[in-house]
This record gives sequence, C-alpha cells and structure tokens, in this order.
Amino acid sequence: MLVFMLSTFRRFVLTFAALVSLIAPAALAQTPTSAPAQDDLNVKPGESADRAAERLNEEGKKLVAAGKYEEALDKFRASLKLFPLSNAIFNIGSMLYTLKQYEDAHPYLEQTLKAPLDPRQREIVLSYLDNVGQALKLSHAPVVVESNPPGATVTINTKELPFVTPTRVMVPFGTTDVTVQVAGFKPQTVVVASSRMNPPKDIRVRLERDEPDAQVSARCPQGADVFVDGTMRGFELVRDRMLIGQHVVRCGKTMDSKAFERTITVRPGANAFDFSNVTQ
Repeated sequence: MLVFMLSTFRRFVLTFAALVSLIAPAALAQTPTSAPAQDDLNVKPGESADRAAERLNEEGKKLVAAGKYEEALDKFRASLKLFPLSNAIFNIGSMLYTLKQYEDAHPYLEQTLKAPLDPRQREIVLSYLDNVGQALKLSHAPVVVESNPPGATVTINTKELPFVTPTRVMVPFGTTDVTVQVAGFKPQTVVVASSRMNPPKDIRVRLERDEPDAQVSARCPQGADVFVDGTMRGFELVRDRMLIGQHVVRCGKTMDSKAFERTITVRPGANAFDFSNVTQ
C-alpha cells in the first residue's frame, strides 16, 4: 500500500535544497554562465540561463503550494533543460511521483540519493522509492547498470533514461533491450529476459573504444560539483579518461564562488586543469 502524505511532500519540496545536480547527456553551451540564453521562450530578454532556471524552479514551487502539479512539473523540467539546477531533480521526481507516473519518477529519485542529504531528507527520498518499488513490483524489477567507462546513456527498448551510468533503473518483465552508449565508444545492447519468478540481474558492460583518449584531472573550487560535457563527474576533483579534443568543464557554485565553465583541450598523455582559485 502506498504511503504518501501530501502536506509533508509540499513542505519538503518547498524547503529541499543542496540536492545532486543533473543535466541531460547533451553538452553544456560553451558560453559564460552570465551570457543571455538564446532561442528559449522561457528565458526573458537579457536573462542568463542559470538565472532563468532558478526563476522557473521557484515558480514551480509556488505551483506546488497551489496544488497545480502538472504545471509545476512543466516548470521544473524547463528549469532543468536550461541549466543543471540542483533541487530541480528532486522536484521533477516528486511531481512524477505525485502524478503516479512511477516508472518516470524512479530515475530522478534514485539520482537524488547521490546528493549529500541529511538524515530526514534521505528518509523521505527512500520512502518515495520504496513506494515506487511497491507500485511497480508486478511489472518491473530494479537493475543496476554499470559501464566501463562510466557516464554512458542507458536506453530501455526505445526509451532513453535521463541519467548516465552507474545508475539503477526499473526494467520491465519480459524481453527487454538495454542499450548502453557513450561518445567515442561503440554502443552495446544487452537483451534481458526476466519475470517475477526470474528477476533480472545487474548489468555490467565494457565498451569498446572508438576514438583515442587520455588521462585528465580537473579541479574545481572547494565544495563545487564538477561537470564535464554536461555530465556530473564528481565533487571538487575529477580524475578520468577523456577523449582527445575539446571538452567543457563546469564548476558548480559554492558559498565562496559563482558557477562557471571553462573549455579545455585534452591532448595525448597526462592532462591537469586547476580551476580551484577561480571565483567567477
């Protein structure tokens, strides 16, 4: 039986902060965050993408308080589309959960757990996930999808999920194609046959390299999330292999610094980029 207290949910959405950041697999725009966003009807003239995202997220919270959940969901999605705003992730998952779109809500709630939550916040997210699992237990089962390299998109049959590996997904019973792919590597599809009596197993794939890469370290200011080409890669310091060529590193905002982006050029050999002292 689903347990859901609407009053608790409203309070939580309106006060929830410091959640994990997310962006879609597409790369961030290679422009300063203070530049006006173009070609988006949700952005006011002269408004930057990050400020527009924050405004839309706040507008969504007001709609939640008014009980207009579908309109709030549209605002949160528009916010996240513009900019990797932290608590928009949880807000999207919460709205989908409230609207009983449990399969779609699951990845957003799972991603929220990757944030440094306090015990009460974590308890609420886990309760939502438990309810989602109960709602889907007759038709789906949870599966962890990991890839080498990480950061790959996951497509279940024809539906691409909003988060990259490693991630936990809900796989429908029956015969399901799970495709894992990342730029510079050949995509790999795993055919999963499962049922309630024969639940699916976790998926781990090693992707074949399609293009050359090199070792890279990228350091952001203390307390900042680190994004590379639109995908969250870590916290303060990222060490990983990246394709030869240009990439965009984004350092999230902290108490002492604003969010900013830098274009880096990865060359053969070891590459080190230190943005720890940048404040704008």
